[in-house]
Amino acid sequence: MKPELIDQHITAMTAASTNLLRQMYDEGLDYSLDVRPADTATMHVSVRDLTPDIEDRIRRCLLGTGMQIAVREV
Repeated sequence: MKPELIDQHITAMTAASTNLLRQMYDEGLDYSLDVRPADTATMHVSVRDLTPDIEDRIRRCLLGTGMQIAVREV
């Protein structure tokens, strides 16, 4: 894939995921998103105070993106 397309993909997936997680953010979710150029098929979600319930909600919110979801506590 061309480098500019990788950058566009990362930007688009980050924006889409941010929109999908907006309600959780409004509820106080403290997180960051990362799509790495070497693995554009995985959305890495880093969450402060991660619980199993929050991880489940994140996975359900991002289910339709077509990406693998990697969730971890920070």
